[in-house]
Amino acid sequence: ICGDTPLLTSETLADLVKHHESESAKATILTPHADNPFGYGRIIRNTEKFVEKIVEQKDASEAEAAVQEINTGTYVFDNEALFEVLSLVKNDNSQGEYYLPDVIEILKKQGEIVAAYQMADMAEALGVNDRVALAEASTKMKKRINEKQMRNGVTLLDPDNTYIESTVVIGSDTIVEPGVVLKGNTVIGEDCFIGANSEICDSKIGDRVRVTSSNIEEATMADDSNVGPYSHIRPNSVVGEKVHIGNFVEIKNANLGKDTKVGHLTYIGDADLGENINVGCGTVFVNYDGQKKHRATIGDNSFIGCNVNVIAPVTVGKNAFLAAGSTITKNVPDEAMGIARCRQENKDGYWGKLPPSRK
Repeated sequence: ICGDTPLLTSETLADLVKHHESESAKATILTPHADNPFGYGRIIRNTEKFVEKIVEQKDASEAEAAVQEINTGTYVFDNEALFEVLSLVKNDNSQGEYYLPDVIEILKKQGEIVAAYQMADMAEALGVNDRVALAEASTKMKKRINEKQMRNGVTLLDPDNTYIESTVVIGSDTIVEPGVVLKGNTVIGEDCFIGANSEICDSKIGDRVRVTSSNIEEATMADDSNVGPYSHIRPNSVVGEKVHIGNFVEIKNANLGKDTKVGHLTYIGDADLGENINVGCGTVFVNYDGQKKHRATIGDNSFIGCNVNVIAPVTVGKNAFLAAGSTITKNVPDEAMGIARCRQENKDGYWGKLPPSRK
């Protein structure tokens, strides 16, 4: 197989080998029908439909040039026969090169059977020799993958602008909006919604999960959870069942238990959060001391107020409260409230102390 033909399918190759064996051939050539065969080597068959020879464009007669079956450069050989005749290939040509197709002519002269298997879709044989052809091959591959997903029950609202790698598995009745990129060993469950411009890589997404314009990489989202818009779930994160992650939230190397809610503008890194926790806006889990990462633990049913800094390593018990604006550096027991902020003071008459330029 030529290294520049990435669209060949395993099914086509299996059919090629099967045909080769059924014909007891020493060599079999993979061919397609070409509406415009100009520039390709023509496959000339004999009356028994075996290959008589391969004729290049420049050497073809008028009758041979009219043939629309062409050579793809993909072959199946009898190994012993191939290595025996390779030593007979010469380089006495204008390029001074050794041509593999010369093996076909040598085998024919030895009276061996050379067969040809014509595949259904010439596009599989597309060769990539520049960036233009690479883009064409990528478009064809994208169309092939997307069509397979849709026939398996996935709804792609705009297939031309949806990018799914061949290794991705998607459950039926999942809806995928335009601009979505799905990569690697990603598995997405049934009845999910993957919103526009989301990117998911090497992640496991459960059933009925909603992803709205967000990035997920090497992470897990359990059934009925949701994220976004504009949030980022980073590697080694596990989002539990029915967890809500709102807008502008970043989760890294963290576990979030069932029914926990992280509304917006929050960073949770290197942390273990239990079930049914409410995390207020602007909360930051401060996990890095400049040299090492540390973990924080938050117990079930706890409430974290807005603008709280959780300085790891620290443990907050179950049913605990962290008052808004607090910087938590010590453990908080079960059912306690942690408050760590200065008492407010008002400075009367402060306006009068300002210089005229500031008034």
